[in-house]
Amino acid sequence: MISHSLTNLIFIRICIFLLEYALFIELSLLILTSLFFGPQPTSGSPTAIALKLFILTLCILEISSLLFLYLPHKERLLKSKAIYPSPPLTRSQRQALFQQCTANVPDWHRYLQLWFLNAPLTEIKRDNIRDFILWGFFDTDSTAPLTPEIEPEIDSYISHIETLSNRKFPPGRGNSTTALRLTFDPIQTRYRSIIWYLLVCAIDAFTHLTLYRNNFSHHRPYYPPPQTTATVVSPKIFHSFPPPVLSHLFPHRPPSPTNHLSYYLRPHRSPTHKPVIFLHGIGIGLYPYPPFLLSLPKEIGILILENLPFSSRLTCPPLSKTLFLQELSSILSHLPPCWEEFTLVTHSYGSVLATHILSDTTLSPRVTSLVLIDPVTILLHLPDVAYNFTRRQPAKANEWQLWYFASTDLGVGEGLGRYFFWRENILWREDLTTTTTQRRKVAVVLSGRDLIVDTGTVAKYLACEEGDWTKEKDHRWTTTTTTTTTTATATTDVQAKKIHKTRDGIEIIWFPELDHAQVFEQKRDYQLVAEVVESYSGHKKEDGK
Repeated sequence: MISHSLTNLIFIRICIFLLEYALFIELSLLILTSLFFGPQPTSGSPTAIALKLFILTLCILEISSLLFLYLPHKERLLKSKAIYPSPPLTRSQRQALFQQCTANVPDWHRYLQLWFLNAPLTEIKRDNIRDFILWGFFDTDSTAPLTPEIEPEIDSYISHIETLSNRKFPPGRGNSTTALRLTFDPIQTRYRSIIWYLLVCAIDAFTHLTLYRNNFSHHRPYYPPPQTTATVVSPKIFHSFPPPVLSHLFPHRPPSPTNHLSYYLRPHRSPTHKPVIFLHGIGIGLYPYPPFLLSLPKEIGILILENLPFSSRLTCPPLSKTLFLQELSSILSHLPPCWEEFTLVTHSYGSVLATHILSDTTLSPRVTSLVLIDPVTILLHLPDVAYNFTRRQPAKANEWQLWYFASTDLGVGEGLGRYFFWRENILWREDLTTTTTQRRKVAVVLSGRDLIVDTGTVAKYLACEEGDWTKEKDHRWTTTTTTTTTTATATTDVQAKKIHKTRDGIEIIWFPELDHAQVFEQKRDYQLVAEVVESYSGHKKEDGK
């Protein structure tokens, strides 16, 4: 993530303009070259001919990309509808979740304002709150028929919010006031030039080469799936665009045993450490992570799952929670016994998949230690992540970078807008440390200037010793709030890059001057995290694993 400065702001705005309006720019250049050097492609000097042919080729590629890649995926996105987790919550489950959420709101003024897109509090009325509750806890809206017993339940929730927020909601609906409801709201996307996808392809090839040279093998699904009776089995070369071109140039590896998940694997050879599974975040694939992962000892095995819908690709929608867990289990079943237990390391959106793993009765006990870097799922009921990622109007350089290259990407927009269900992705403090058989080691890496997560609130929640954390005044965590026009900064007595251990045994690694994902940019920062991962994955030789 780039830092905010005037130079970076100008640079990122120019990049966005060139990529979003590339087709118009290329057509304009083609017209200008035709006017200057003649309309025929072969007229003019050799330099002029080469220039015209180059621009003409770009125009053809751009139009082809628009017609055969962007528009079909855009049409699929517009037609897609959210398929909510089944079975729906029972009344007792809804009440328990509602109580847990409302008991963990540190600032009701901010909570209401951001969930209702900065609407004046006087315009947030009873029917607006009702719509929000119907979406959040019933997976429906006010247009759907409701059973009679639901109305008293909703009224009780509204009354509880009024009590906690010390605010009485007037009847009716506010003027132009709407709640942020991810799976109902229209998805905002922006066009990306074929040039962008060619750059992604080149970066992916560089990342693949880096991993390949360091003993990683790439395993991708084959088509038809291996379990079918088809006589011809070929690689799924075009199941995503851009395809993994370079992976086809290296020696054959066994395919992924799944139908969707591809992954990189480094064999595990350490007798003193457990292997590592890494789940990446939203962005340009695995490009930011090799320096961090390669700083781990070469003997430690690493499994890197690729989440292509969130990797600047045009591909299929994200896997459901159930299908993801099935495919991960299938991959692990094809690995040696030394992968029976592992350290789980995630970055950003990877914490969503970690939440699914931790909720699974089979996989959760196998996670002996957990390292969450820039997690987005802790206190997910608060509005910061949803608002900052999908609704904030960009102003700073890093906000524009996030908005164009992540938030308005076709795959990311579809994944968050139609396949992201907050109640199955939220992570609570008690979910982190305890398994059915033992107490796992947990570290949470937070950046003080994170433009997505309110890391100060997350750190305060994790570090609270006892009592109601929402009422405690804990000024040890510096956080810069970028969701509104004001910026609030608290003093800190937690030193940079120091580890604070909570009463639950959770270690908080705090980087007060870093933004989201910047921990991977400097060796001095990611090396500290790598040392924690190495320490967590270690075990005694006599364990025999």
